[in-house]
Amino acid sequence: MPKSTAADNLARECVRTYRELRRAAGVLHDDVGSLLAVAGLRLQLLCMDLPEAGARAAEAAEALEGAMEHVRKLSRELEPSPVRRTGLKNAVVNLADKVGGVIVRFSSTAELAPAAADAVYRAIASALAAASAAPGVSRIAISVSGSRSVTARITHNGRHRTAELDAAALLARHAGLAFKVEKQRTKTGQGTIVVIQYAIRRSAGG
Repeated sequence: MPKSTAADNLARECVRTYRELRRAAGVLHDDVGSLLAVAGLRLQLLCMDLPEAGARAAEAAEALEGAMEHVRKLSRELEPSPVRRTGLKNAVVNLADKVGGVIVRFSSTAELAPAAADAVYRAIASALAAASAAPGVSRIAISVSGSRSVTARITHNGRHRTAELDAAALLARHAGLAFKVEKQRTKTGQGTIVVIQYAIRRSAGG
């Protein structure tokens, strides 16, 4: 077995950090947010039962709403990608819209675990960033397909930048994805295809 390199260790730590950030964001959004919402509901009930406590209850409700907004904001900032909020398809479409002129075909029906969907999105984002920065690129397309596995292809009509994609590949592989770069002959010269794959693990009885 080959020894771990410094790059491997860094990629492994990055993937671990992404997962921890996602877990923290989930705790804030699902657990802390829910508790604050319940507290707000009980405060409303208290106002109904004890009208004389209305003024103080209103102050407490205002403070509680401020705390909830702060929790929501912190949860959004901790979330490493928009997949949790919008889903993988919308996140990819929005990402392509930000770059501009990117064709997106999304036909995947696979149900990915949150961590897997986040990893696929980050790999696509890295490949798209490399494609949009490559010299002479005028056409970029993203396709995402599959039901029992997910395959994403980022295609463009330019030469890939090795260093950028090597880093993206390392992160993707430590997140459990397959990541490969293929050359493509086009009418105007050489193009590039980045293929990202995730296989959904099935249980023995599934």
